[in-house]
Amino acid sequence: MPAKSKSQHGIMGMALAYKRGDIKESDLPEGVRNKVKQIAESMSEKELTEFTRTKTAKLPKHKTRKVRSA
Repeated sequence: MPAKSKSQHGIMGMALAYKRGDIKESDLPEGVRNKVKQIAESMSEKELTEFTRTKTAKLPKHKTRKVRSA
């Protein structure tokens, strides 16, 4: 599954590095530490790799949310 935004690509990259043991928990940014650990535990290395292989040149910085009209 390709990443939908540069932010998602980055967080998945951190989760992959954490899962592989390339970075320690203390090296993760404090604001996303728990989320990165949760993602790393819930996804396989193969799934995380699929997200990080996405080219980021044409991706938006953040995914925009669609607003439903009532």
